Amino acid sequence: MRKGLVAVVLAALTSALLAVPAEAGYVLPVDSYATYQPQKKCAKKAKPGTVALAEWLAARGGAYGGTVRSCGSGGASEHKDGRAFDWMLDATDPDDDAVAQAFIVEAFADDELGDTDVLARRMGIMYVIWDDKMYAAWDGFEPENYLSSGCRTRRKCSPTLRHRDHMHISLSKAGAKARTSWYVEQPAPVVG
Repeated sequence: MRKGLVAVVLAALTSALLAVPAEAGYVLPVDSYATYQPQKKCAKKAKPGTVALAEWLAARGGAYGGTVRSCGSGGASEHKDGRAFDWMLDATDPDDDAVAQAFIVEAFADDELGDTDVLARRMGIMYVIWDDKMYAAWDGFEPENYLSSGCRTRRKCSPTLRHRDHMHISLSKAGAKARTSWYVEQPAPVVG
């Protein structure tokens, strides 16, 4: 019975978020920047905030590329505890790249009060990797060149390891549990 209730709540949360524009007004203050929170436990399924955000983004274009990875594979990854997902976009496709760039601009924009990176902080984003760049909350989401540890050089590295065939998004524990302001608050209507 509990599984059924969780599924109903997740479906309602996802449905509500898909109907809400990202730029809607908020009452709650902007969440703090996420700190790095490495994966320590394994999960068999994605966390509700992870799924809701992934589906919200996939509705804009691209596709939801999945979340949970086997804990039998080497290394730590937020995919293994249900806090990361891949948004399937192709950096070499102008339409996909435009969708990705629009999200990056929107997520890392300031609000009218001067708060920085507002949407990313409200979503509980810990970091984003896209097209050879990493945007980390602990560095104020400033883009930095990124090269996977599995690559010797960019030229000898696959599009997947370079994050050119998908955008990787890792969430904080609060974001993944849908406990940051983007999830918990029903945004107030924008008065214009």
